[in-house]
Amino acid sequence: MTDTNLPLSKECIYCHQNKPLSEFRRRTGKRSKGQSRRGACRECRKQRETAETKNLPQVAPITRLSDSRSLSAAPQPISAAVPALLSAKPAAVKAHQHSLPERSREGKSLPPSSVAKAKARTRGAEQPRIHPHLRGPKPEPQDTSALIPSAKGLILMRGHSDKGRRWHQEIDFELAVTLVNERAAVVINRRTIRRIYSNKDFRAMILTRDNYTCHFCGLYGDTIDHLLPRAKGGHTTPENCVCACNLCNQTKADQYVEEFMGR
Repeated sequence: MTDTNLPLSKECIYCHQNKPLSEFRRRTGKRSKGQSRRGACRECRKQRETAETKNLPQVAPITRLSDSRSLSAAPQPISAAVPALLSAKPAAVKAHQHSLPERSREGKSLPPSSVAKAKARTRGAEQPRIHPHLRGPKPEPQDTSALIPSAKGLILMRGHSDKGRRWHQEIDFELAVTLVNERAAVVINRRTIRRIYSNKDFRAMILTRDNYTCHFCGLYGDTIDHLLPRAKGGHTTPENCVCACNLCNQTKADQYVEEFMGR
């Protein structure tokens, strides 16, 4: 069916009269297709709305507080027991509240120990908590006596890689003390130390400090050697590393300095 064959009038469901489609409201939603209209015409709709407004209950006007007659005639919704409670002294009510036992959310009475713990938690929540590792004055960067190992005897060490990425690991307490004493790390707090140099920065620092001169033969050097070999307990620290040429570094290997120089 095309639009030209659609009906131009419709029968109202209330007055049962054929009226033009302009007298009906358009439908909305899924049923709003083409010339679809609602069932009631505008006139019948207005009559029904007028009848509904006339049937609404009338609301009594609000009386003013200054009108003593209206207040006396109005019913009193408050019972006689409520004024007695309102006139009671606040101190008596407060004392009565304290005399009641503490109760949980389920309504069961709590023992005095639980009440004391709950009050202590509320008092502690008001004050900001301080981390136990950060209490007291901040230790000096080279003060190893301020370090406190964990239950497993470990200290947290932080540092950064050559690309600037941060890392952390746990090391033995003795190693942490050695690194701090030999100027390779500093103390951050009682549980943590920080590695000062990355691998790339450490190599550049040692070569610049020794002016690219081999510690053993005095020639040009561009490598780093450990005075106390790592195989015998040495560490990569500024006090244990020196600049060395490639030949001396390979020849010394894991020997002590005295053994290498006395051969």
